[in-house]
Amino acid sequence: MSTSLTSLTSLRVSIGNRPERRSARAAVRGSGSGRVRPSTRSSSTLHVVRAESSSTPDAVDGGVSRAGRREAISGALAAITFASNASIASLALADDDVVAAPPAAPVSVPPKILVVGATGQTGQLVVDELRRRGGAGITAAVRSPEKASKLGIDRGGVELLPGFDVTAPADVLAGPMKGTDVVVICTGFVPGNPFKMAQAAHAVDNEGVVHLVDAAKAAGVKRVVLISSILTDGRAMGAADSPGFKITNAFGGVLDEKLVGEKHLQASGVEYVIVRPAGLRGEPPKTQLVATPGNVMASGEVSRELVARVMAEAAFAPSAANKIVEIAEEGTFAPGYTPEGVEGYLVGDDKSRWFP
Repeated sequence: MSTSLTSLTSLRVSIGNRPERRSARAAVRGSGSGRVRPSTRSSSTLHVVRAESSSTPDAVDGGVSRAGRREAISGALAAITFASNASIASLALADDDVVAAPPAAPVSVPPKILVVGATGQTGQLVVDELRRRGGAGITAAVRSPEKASKLGIDRGGVELLPGFDVTAPADVLAGPMKGTDVVVICTGFVPGNPFKMAQAAHAVDNEGVVHLVDAAKAAGVKRVVLISSILTDGRAMGAADSPGFKITNAFGGVLDEKLVGEKHLQASGVEYVIVRPAGLRGEPPKTQLVATPGNVMASGEVSRELVARVMAEAAFAPSAANKIVEIAEEGTFAPGYTPEGVEGYLVGDDKSRWFP
């Protein structure tokens, strides 16, 4: 240790605020042992005699070794601090020297998303897409947990909400929804018995959606994402005589039933996103995504994979709030039914343009 140790000269440590000021002297007596003999009298000021160090490690000055002096000084300070029960801050720092700790960063809580209709063809893909995306807690609402597990819906930390039936009253559905931030509705009736199609479409696409929306509102859900269909509002857009409207609505009047669910969601006061895909295909996408506002598309096809991507994005994107988006793939429109100015709606993978 070739450099000189710090000299300590007339160190004053305030330990009280008493009417009369009395002094105590902590004397450093020399004998190489470095013993400290503090005064037994209380005082508001501590005077420590000047103790200069040598650049030589074992140098002795006035009969006291450097190590002894250091030990003596430290002991005196410690004794006074202990006796006065003063905090380190009050001994060493003025108010202007105190550095406040920075405020703790807010804890980010991942949103909770409930996917209804998770065992359907599109619903499964939506769960997969949300799982890949990450950043959210995912619960799949299903009627049959056995079917859901067999399909692998509960992989990757996805929780199952079994026995969930959209035909149940809203107050029954609201309970399991509490604590949910976003509800993604992937339900839709599946055509079967031609004599019961109208009943099924009404129960699922009309009343089922109404129940889910009312339950979501009661549970405090922040956003509802609903899958619907192009031409749902075909009568208002003057497309009631188009082949697409006539063929699709022939299945139990499903477009008219879907419109009731859409309108109820829009009037609910809950933030919504309505995704209207063109005709659904099971294969992967072949061309780029086309996305338009509502009541623009009257034909077209789109891969379910693309629909799932848009639905998953709609659960998060601020730009999607309270919008209707119609989607199809480029080049799939029927002759005479290509949207006017379609080039401006060709969005591809640019998610910032998915919700015009």
